Amino acid sequence: MKELIKYSHKLKHLNRTGWVKVGVTTPETVASHSWNMALMAMKLSQEYQKEFDYDFNKVIKMCLCHDLAESIIGDITPHESCYATKDKIEEKAMQDIAKKSSFNEAYDLFLEYASNSTKEAKLARDLDKLDMYAQALSYKKQYSDIDFEEFKLSATKAIQTELGQKILKQLQDTNIDVKDIKS
Repeated sequence: MKELIKYSHKLKHLNRTGWVKVGVTTPETVASHSWNMALMAMKLSQEYQKEFDYDFNKVIKMCLCHDLAESIIGDITPHESCYATKDKIEEKAMQDIAKKSSFNEAYDLFLEYASNSTKEAKLARDLDKLDMYAQALSYKKQYSDIDFEEFKLSATKAIQTELGQKILKQLQDTNIDVKDIKS
């Protein structure tokens, strides 16, 4: 458990690089991104379990594990020179994490997510993009001088599932602003 906590602790403090690169001064962390994806999957399981045949528990776990390798390699964006080899670098990092923390399930979930070969992986990947889309909407209100269209367009193009399209439409029809949420 000690090793896993060490890796997850790093993600709690690792800023999402894409937001930093465009000028967001207080960006979300990798852990907060993964947590939000998992929370979205949990909510979707309540609303759409009967309509869509997903193993939502697996999707939730996948969301929590999909960026765990970044605790070793950092958050690599498509604009970086090493992006072409990111898949191999991530897989090696996940092998190390699974071995050192005796957590093979995380490695298996990562491989399924990376392969994009199951409906659960496709939904988890959609949630990754939907969280980015929602975050761009929120940041736009905070940072009106920054152009977030690249993030929204990238997310929109990547959505693969019917359920993902449904959620995207809801996001497009709504203006999300975390400042509107009352504590």
